[in-house]
Amino acid sequence: MTRIVILLASTDALPLVDGTNRSCGFWAEEVVGPWQLFSDQGAEVVVATPDGGAAPVEEASLVPESASLSRAECDRLTAFLDEHARELESPETADLLNMSAVDAVYVPGGYAPLAQLHNHRAVATLLDRARRAGTPIATVCHGTAALLSLHEPAGEAWPFTGRALTGFSDAEEDSVGLTGKLSWTLEGALVGAGADYRCAAPWSEHVLEHAGLVTGQNPTSSMGVARALLGQVG
Repeated sequence: MTRIVILLASTDALPLVDGTNRSCGFWAEEVVGPWQLFSDQGAEVVVATPDGGAAPVEEASLVPESASLSRAECDRLTAFLDEHARELESPETADLLNMSAVDAVYVPGGYAPLAQLHNHRAVATLLDRARRAGTPIATVCHGTAALLSLHEPAGEAWPFTGRALTGFSDAEEDSVGLTGKLSWTLEGALVGAGADYRCAAPWSEHVLEHAGLVTGQNPTSSMGVARALLGQVG
């Protein structure tokens, strides 16, 4: 059976430049839709976090106004998360996974990846093992921040230098009012790391695919990323 790891953060607080914290977690739409698709295609989904701690949902992703979804859609997301509460509350520890039994890694967004996944040793270990084994990695929205963890160990070149990548854009940060509040943005960090960052118009679907790597720009791109990942798994 195909086994796909969904890598999430286990923090619910993102530090801002003014010294306060913004509540954060995973973005429900980016988790539920792909998870359902993976399961519908016969894959086993394994939830992991860097330290094995519970993965919180970003509450804004379940509110129609902030999620740009209908009440019925938000209720559907909530019901799915409730059904899978055990996996989200007791996930696997990222760097303890047996990667020989993993066929793909999927990293969704929400703001929690900016707080934890970009510089966590366990994330770097998981993704490096996947990359070296040729296991496809897919990220969407702020989940692309996890790729930044592979700057370690010091002295080694970032494996995605010069690669065309996408993730949540500065224009999209501006549209949600977080420009100037975040200590760093994903677009800026990817460019600074050496990626060939590319984006489409805010909130439009945008997916970039390479052998072994798929990235998507925003929540609208999550299903396209999931389908592309399944295509690479075969």
